[in-house]
Amino acid sequence: MDDCCAVCAEPLEWLAYGPCLHREVCSTCVARLRFICDDRRCCICKTQCNLVFVTKALGDYTRMINDFSALPSEVREGKVGSYWYHEDTNAFFDDVDHYKMIKAMCRLSCSVCDKMEEQPQDAASRRRAKFRNIGQLKGHLFHRHKLHMCGLCLEGRKVFICEQKLYTRAQLNQHISTGDSEVDGSESERGGFMGHPMCEFCRTPFYGDNELYMHMSTEHYTCHICQRQHPGQYEYYKNYDDLEIHFRQEHFLCEDEACLAKKFVVFQSESEMKRHNAIEHGGRMSRSKRNAALQAYSSVNKKGKGKSVDGRGSNSTEKLADSFLSTVHQLQASYKSSEEKVEVLSRGDYRSDRGKLKIEQRIDTNSEDGGGGNKQRKKTSKFLRVRLGDGSVSALLDQSDPATTENSEANKDDSSGGLPVRGVWRNGGGHKLFS
Repeated sequence: MDDCCAVCAEPLEWLAYGPCLHREVCSTCVARLRFICDDRRCCICKTQCNLVFVTKALGDYTRMINDFSALPSEVREGKVGSYWYHEDTNAFFDDVDHYKMIKAMCRLSCSVCDKMEEQPQDAASRRRAKFRNIGQLKGHLFHRHKLHMCGLCLEGRKVFICEQKLYTRAQLNQHISTGDSEVDGSESERGGFMGHPMCEFCRTPFYGDNELYMHMSTEHYTCHICQRQHPGQYEYYKNYDDLEIHFRQEHFLCEDEACLAKKFVVFQSESEMKRHNAIEHGGRMSRSKRNAALQAYSSVNKKGKGKSVDGRGSNSTEKLADSFLSTVHQLQASYKSSEEKVEVLSRGDYRSDRGKLKIEQRIDTNSEDGGGGNKQRKKTSKFLRVRLGDGSVSALLDQSDPATTENSEANKDDSSGGLPVRGVWRNGGGHKLFS
């Protein structure tokens, strides 16, 4: 058995134990736990102990009660048989002096008056100094002794009333702001206490960081997007108006009146906001704009999922598509129908050497046929312009003058091919623009 209390580490002179028979905690800590915190469990094993027995710590010679059911069940404050019973802590004492000490610690009393034992009127003043509540005790301390209790410590510091520190007005202000008043003692005695933390918005102090955190979480606002981006970092705003300004400056806030009234309709990226606008406010958009917004959001989410990804996050297929579109735009910008002829080949017309021989044979056949090929070519060009639009590659290449059109149609395969356009070759061959 250790000679020190397992809770306060003070020398173990008087101990208290319950039916679990753990004798490692002093009687003062047990009384404080049961009276101040209203916790009736054992400090060691957490067993619920309705009754405890307080006795002198004598090691192996400590008085033991193995059967707590033998103790009186219906008792009142004071002497019960050979023991003294304290009602506030549900404790039996075998020593009357220690019983009186614990009883005095648990009652509301003025510690200044209790120390004036040498004065003749001390007995009369102690008889008058009985307080029904903590408010009466505070009033007595102020009017009689010009002293104050720290209200934060009174609520948060779990000690007996007689153990609370008393301050003058100047000492109390210093205690709250910096925590280094004369009453607080030296730095080692303060145990790292540097004053009570204060809410910068309300200018209200709190007992500790936990109490301040609860206040900030319930009375003020934080940005949930910033918390996801920076876990463990907290930035608070006084009210929602300040938070809305942050949303508008740092994130993407929906400015619709209905969404502003709902509050917290804000997004991390622009694509998320566009998707929200397309879904929630799509009635004000045309169908094409709404579909374009949803497709843009889908493409952003799928971006970077390819196996071969370059530094910008796009895969090889997207690079090929970008190259194709840029080439088409160049052709549209530099196209002049009177300067050159363009030949459109099908997918199978340039796959192998065997295909090239077939091209030559088809060209000879079409040149002999003449009018039939031209008529079929005009039908196909009209079909492509209707299906693909006048801005497509095929429709663009069919808008040359009549003279060049006849020559190019003579070199085109008949309508039995019909594969999608895959390449554009300049007349004269040899230079492949894209594939």
